[in-house]
Amino acid sequence: MTVDRTTSAGSQRVSAGDVALDGLFAGMIGALTVAVWFLILDVAQGRPLYTPALLGNVLLHGGSAAAQGVTIAPLEIAAYTAFHFVAFIGFGLVLSYLMTLFERFPIVGFVLLVLFACLQVGFVALDAALDAQLMGKLSHWTVVAANVLAATTMSLYLWKRHPGIKRSLDHLWDRE
Repeated sequence: MTVDRTTSAGSQRVSAGDVALDGLFAGMIGALTVAVWFLILDVAQGRPLYTPALLGNVLLHGGSAAAQGVTIAPLEIAAYTAFHFVAFIGFGLVLSYLMTLFERFPIVGFVLLVLFACLQVGFVALDAALDAQLMGKLSHWTVVAANVLAATTMSLYLWKRHPGIKRSLDHLWDRE
């Protein structure tokens, strides 16, 4: 699969490998951003690795196990970290493909904004649903901040990888 990328210097083709590699890197950047954010918050509260242990407990044992108490254990941390990275890499692949389309079709920018808004609402709703079981152990604002930080770092990376987006936006209104 290839995607045509029209530029002022001529025509360039983007391979599926390029999209996949950009998605892989963007996903890892987003996952690392969130992991570092929660590590900073956990260390500031005097409980390093608490958040991945909490979410790993929920992932492996359900919300009721986490409500009884969270033990910081390698299995729960590793399980959640693996799940977290796989989910972000999947999202990075989708985002990379959409950014490739955005370069050619600026209207895809609207799709990206709607996708971000839907994901943000979805994560807040998921956090609220889990919060009922976790009794307030993970603050809503920390999840929102993590999502905004991840979206920002991933978008900046992909923005640099797709310079044609700026050119497309500059000429958005030139077309009839």
